[in-house]
Amino acid sequence: MTRPDKLRVAVAIAALACGSALRAHHSSSLFDFARPEWVTGTVVSYVPGNPHTMIVLEVRNGRGELERANIEGPILARLRRMSLPADFLRAGDVIEICAFPYRNRGSAPALHGHLIVLRDGRRQPWSPYGKLDNCIRSGDAIEPWLELIDREPMAHEYWCNSRAASYATSLAPIGVVDEIDRRLAKPCR
Repeated sequence: MTRPDKLRVAVAIAALACGSALRAHHSSSLFDFARPEWVTGTVVSYVPGNPHTMIVLEVRNGRGELERANIEGPILARLRRMSLPADFLRAGDVIEICAFPYRNRGSAPALHGHLIVLRDGRRQPWSPYGKLDNCIRSGDAIEPWLELIDREPMAHEYWCNSRAASYATSLAPIGVVDEIDRRLAKPCR
């Protein structure tokens, strides 16, 4: 085998190996979409980057003690498509995040954020790994959810993907999801 042929074989093997790792890294099977976790805390840091944007929150645990929560977010390319200003999160902001845990927490550094409630109360879709209807809490009004899904193309995408998904049942209060589906400006296909 000639040297150029060896190089081509090596590149092909490397591409196959990396492709498998990337598919495994970005598999929705890593997350437990039946266990949404709402985290409320003060932003300590917000670092846009790859392989994931990270938010570090200071939160109170069940004993009232302060601790840090690491929340993974989207890759940088998706973050750029959201057209968010660079300072949309600042240290000291108090936010809420609907996140989903990794199935194997021992190997995971964080929760994976799916939806953020910003300091002004506005909801912001965050990362595609989640089930948006499972972020609806008992007592949530329907109108803010409709406004989010109708205003934000990514929220609409997340909503429709979660409605079509068979990997986790909806935990939303009975009737809420159907009502939102009926009232969407652009129905899911």
